[in-house]
Amino acid sequence: MTSSVFQLPLSYLLWHYTVAWGDLLRLYLNLTWFLWNFFSIRILFGTLFSPWHRLRENAKKDIGGLLGSLILNLILRGIGCVARIATILTGLLALALLFLFFLASLSLWLIMPLVLAWLIISGFTGIADFSL
Repeated sequence: MTSSVFQLPLSYLLWHYTVAWGDLLRLYLNLTWFLWNFFSIRILFGTLFSPWHRLRENAKKDIGGLLGSLILNLILRGIGCVARIATILTGLLALALLFLFFLASLSLWLIMPLVLAWLIISGFTGIADFSL
């Protein structure tokens, strides 16, 4: 019983600095996959110049109808392009923020056992005064 209690901190440190890194990387890759697919970035790039919601104006047989439907179709494609670019940029921003959060989390992950040890030691010795 006593040997397992003393092995717990060493086992935790071994897990914290070995196995957990792979878990953190897998978590980051899963979140990246989720954001990429949530914003449908690949699909939106493929359909960038498609009409908005596949709306199209059918051309009439006269010259006025042809020009009118051409202009309306170009406007609908422009609206679709702007909406898709906005969604793609939002998705890329979310991916960039995830990457920055991941880097911050990794740097905190490195020092968390030291912070925990400092908090425990200062709690027992009264080094740090946490009262207001």
